Amino acid sequence: MMSPLPLSERKACRECAKAKRTCDKRMPSCQRCSARSLDCQYSTVRRYSRAPPASARPERISPSNALVPHVHVQHPYLQVPRRQVGLYNTARVHPLTDPPTANSPTATPVTYTLWFLELETWAIDNVGTSTCRFNPDPIPVSMGVKSWNSSVAGWLRQWVEEGCNPFIHKQLYLDTPLPQCLQDAWLTLTAYSCKTAQNEHIVMNIIEDRANSLLQAQIHDDDSFMAVPGLQTIEHLARVQALFVYQYLRLYDGSIRQRALAENSIPVLQTWCQQLWQSAALDADHDTQLLSTPVLSGLDPKDELTTPPQWKAWILSESVRRTWLVCQSTLAAYFRERDGWNECTGEIRFTACQGLWDATSSGSWAELASGREPLFVKSLHVDELLSTAMPTEVDSFSTVFMTLLMGREKVDSWAASERRIEGASMRVGAESPSDS
Repeated sequence: MMSPLPLSERKACRECAKAKRTCDKRMPSCQRCSARSLDCQYSTVRRYSRAPPASARPERISPSNALVPHVHVQHPYLQVPRRQVGLYNTARVHPLTDPPTANSPTATPVTYTLWFLELETWAIDNVGTSTCRFNPDPIPVSMGVKSWNSSVAGWLRQWVEEGCNPFIHKQLYLDTPLPQCLQDAWLTLTAYSCKTAQNEHIVMNIIEDRANSLLQAQIHDDDSFMAVPGLQTIEHLARVQALFVYQYLRLYDGSIRQRALAENSIPVLQTWCQQLWQSAALDADHDTQLLSTPVLSGLDPKDELTTPPQWKAWILSESVRRTWLVCQSTLAAYFRERDGWNECTGEIRFTACQGLWDATSSGSWAELASGREPLFVKSLHVDELLSTAMPTEVDSFSTVFMTLLMGREKVDSWAASERRIEGASMRVGAESPSDS
C-alpha cells in the first residue's frame, strides 16, 4: 500500500476541490468532510490531466502526478516533461543559484522553474486602481487610442495575410487543425477586407451571424472557468481570439446597430478572458513540480532535442498573456474614448524581448531566451523599459503598447536617444587615432 504523501505535497480532497473550499488535507478525513459526514477521498493521479493508457501507467505514482476529479482539461503544451532542461537565465526575475556544471561537487539534480510559468507570474495586480488611467490630457490620449486601434487593425490584417500576428503565434495551432471558431473568424475578416459600399450589407450580416453562432455555441453563464469543464486552455484561447475579432470589427466599423450589439457582448468577452486566465493559471498552479525541470550537470540547455516542449509552453503562455492584454487594452481604450474614463482590469506580465516572439525554431528561441534578459515586464510598468532597455531590445508589440500608455512623444524620444548614442559612438570611433 502506498504511504500517504507529506502534507505539503498533498492536494485538496475531492469534496473540497469540487466545492472550491479550503482543505486542511488531514488524513484519513479532512475537518470539513468530517463535519459534514462527507466521503473524504484524496486523488491518486495527477490533477487536471487525462489519465494515460493502463499499459503506460507506472506502478507507483509520484507526488507530482497526484490529481482531483476532472474539472478542467489541461493543455499538454503547459506540461513540460520533468526530464527536460529548464532555461535558467532568469536570475534577474527571481534569485537562483548558479546552474550546476560538470565540475559541481554534487550530482543531485537541481530544479529550476521556467520564468513564464511560475505561479506568481499569473497574478493580476492593481485591479481597480488609478494606475490603469491613461494620461489625463485628452489630446495625447485620443492620439494614443487612435494609434492603438490602427495597430490592432493592422495586426488583424496581418493574421489574414500571414496566418500570424503579435498576439496569434504562427506555431500556436500548428500541431492541431485551426479551431472552427477561428476558421470562421478568419473567413469573416477576409470578407470584411473586401467590403465595399455595394456589398456592405452582406459583409455586416456575415459578421453578425458568425458572432451570434459563436456566442450561442459557448457556455458563458458563469464567471468561473469551472462552468466550461471540457475546454483546454488553448480552446479557451481560441474562442477569446475569435470573439475579439468580431468585437473589434463591430465596435469600430461605424454601424450603429453593430456597435450596440458589440457593446452587449463586452461582458461576455471579459468573462471569457477571465476564464482563459483562470485556466492557464490553474495549469501552472497544479503542475508546479512538473513545470520545474531538473538541470543535470553537463546537459546543454540549448540542446535542440530538449527545447521544443519549453518553446511550445512559452508560445501558449505568451499567447494567453498577449491576447488578454490586447482584449483588455482595446476595451479600455474604447471606454476611455466613449466615457472619458475606464475601469482598471489589472496588470499582468508579458515578454517584451525583441526576437523571442518571432523566433523561427526552438533552437533560435532557446538561444535568445538563455542568452539575454527576457524583459518579462508588468504591463502597467512598461515605462520602466525607458531606463532599463534600449529600443532595439524591445519588440514591436511592446512598443505599440508603450505608445498607448505613455504617448508617442515619450516613446519617440526614447528611440531617438538610442540613435544619438549610436551616432556619438560612430563619431568617436571615426575620430580615434589609428594604432601605429
